[in-house]
Amino acid sequence: MTHHHHNSHRATKILPHHRFSHSLGAPLARVIGNIEKVFDAPAHHHGANHQHFTVKVSQQVFLRGSNKNSIEGETVFVAVRFGDNEGLDAEIPGLAVGQEIELQGEYIDSDNAYPTPDNENPVLPVIHFTHHPVGFIEYQGEHYS
Repeated sequence: MTHHHHNSHRATKILPHHRFSHSLGAPLARVIGNIEKVFDAPAHHHGANHQHFTVKVSQQVFLRGSNKNSIEGETVFVAVRFGDNEGLDAEIPGLAVGQEIELQGEYIDSDNAYPTPDNENPVLPVIHFTHHPVGFIEYQGEHYS
């Protein structure tokens, strides 16, 4: 099964974070929202561990390089890499539905998001690269990057 990417996930301009290897050349988003769903951790996905959850965006701090004015009100799918030196050291403890969370990472709109077992029917927009050197997560007073 091949995926045809027509590059519309690309940011409208070159952003500083695009030079990093995990970048998909997408807009950079920083949002605050509430966790809607937490998935069981998948074993290994593309050779790395990821935590999967969805967040209903209540406030957009910024969205750089996007044609969209706002993603407030959207539910986004978040895949957080952990357990190696490219992502977080360990998974974020205590992720719970209804809790507020702040995240920064690349925003991939639903037209270009890659369907995965946890994100299909419908495919939600994705925020990825939520770790150093580009993104981070703030949860329950802790900073994770």
